[in-house]
Amino acid sequence: MSSEKYLEYKELKKELEEGELKYYLEDPRPIQLVVRTKPKLTAFFRRKPITSYVPSEAQIRVRIAFGEAAKKAKGIKYVGLGVKPPASEYVREALKGRVFSKEYRPPKWLKILEKLVSR
Repeated sequence: MSSEKYLEYKELKKELEEGELKYYLEDPRPIQLVVRTKPKLTAFFRRKPITSYVPSEAQIRVRIAFGEAAKKAKGIKYVGLGVKPPASEYVREALKGRVFSKEYRPPKWLKILEKLVSR
């Protein structure tokens, strides 16, 4: 992510923290209909998640990676021999095992070492 995009993201996040109602007031459709079929048919309204207005960095990365993989899979012909279309299999294999968040969890030994050194 470029520094300009990152700054833009930070500004949007700051605006969100200052007043998230702004997004809901400006959106012509701030409510979405949810339909669930299991265990029984249920339908209800809820407000849109705030990430639909300002997605997190990890969500942006996932969407970009999905789009790139789907673009590469474009044009793969479905012969009808497999269970799933080959394009969807290609996208699944391309994204399999990839991590998009920046969260870093230090190893357990490093946490113990930090506790020992900080004493």
